[in-house]
Amino acid sequence: MRQWFAVLAASVSLVFCAAQVRANDVEVKGPHICCKQCIGVVAKILGKVDGVSDVSSDSKSKTVKFTAKDDAAAKAGLKALIDGGFFGSATNNGKELKVEIAATKKSDKVNTITVKDVHVCCKQCQNAINKIFEGSTITFEGKGPQRSVRIEGTALEASAVVETLRKAGFNGKVE
Repeated sequence: MRQWFAVLAASVSLVFCAAQVRANDVEVKGPHICCKQCIGVVAKILGKVDGVSDVSSDSKSKTVKFTAKDDAAAKAGLKALIDGGFFGSATNNGKELKVEIAATKKSDKVNTITVKDVHVCCKQCQNAINKIFEGSTITFEGKGPQRSVRIEGTALEASAVVETLRKAGFNGKVE
């Protein structure tokens, strides 16, 4: 009887531990990653997230992959990337992963919009943003990998500007 109980206890313990150890493989497709500096920024952002490890980024395929200890860490990693100025579609163990992000409200059409906390760590990032807003005057304000992007054009609408940035793998917020 004692042997049976010991085997049962060991089995339950093994199943419980295996369930806790199961890692989450997270993949984010589409963020603007153009160079080694972008890859370093991604690593630094995800390195600060508890429960995230094994970070890798590929500038050719525009993907970020990482291992998360659980679903909460997977969401925290994705949220950290978005808050860091990157944007893309994400999966967690092959299933769609979404996090809550503040929606940009529709606004009146204006001639100048400033988007804060956009990932712009290098000249290639700047060139990519200039290209997506071709015909507008773009200025980059601030230092470091997250900057404010000021777009001057004609009849700009805040939510459309943010959506355009997101389609190109960037993120930011209009205030």
